[in-house]
Amino acid sequence: MKQFLFILGLISVFTVTITSCKPDSLTALHEDEIAARDQYIKAHDLANYKDASGIYFKDSIIGTGDSIKSGYLVKIYYKISLLTGVVVFTSEDKYGHNYEEHNFYVDVSNDVVNQSPIQQIAGLHKAFKKMKVGGTAIMVIPSELAFQAVDKSATYGIPRFSTLIATVYAKRAYTPEQQKEQQQQ
Repeated sequence: MKQFLFILGLISVFTVTITSCKPDSLTALHEDEIAARDQYIKAHDLANYKDASGIYFKDSIIGTGDSIKSGYLVKIYYKISLLTGVVVFTSEDKYGHNYEEHNFYVDVSNDVVNQSPIQQIAGLHKAFKKMKVGGTAIMVIPSELAFQAVDKSATYGIPRFSTLIATVYAKRAYTPEQQKEQQQQ
């Protein structure tokens, strides 16, 4: 009986030692995200497009209109996917057509605006301020500027620590003054 208890004790000590040496699961998930993002960046030759905020931003088509600023209402078409290619948000219908523009308010936060999940992606706000109206861009947004460690897989299909890939076309934009004029009409 003493030998059995001694062996059971050794197994317990060994198990505790092994599990305490592993990084916690959130740290491991974040490290996996970083590795997958780095691989994506390398495979798509985007290393030179990282900005100070941490997003990777590359113009596909440089717009010819005004530069987008804080407070602007931007009418956009968009597709946002995970690194795996799974589309989580899109303005396209099931046939791949964009018929209706989506409203995106740059650096605006209120209860109505925040109901849109894409408004909650901080990296999009930063990226839009690098665009001009009429432009199309690809953005690689790390989880730190998206949904972080929050598990959104049940609602949006986005697991925690997910880098997002966004392709966005800024069709037109309205300054805060233009928005007020439209409301008064």
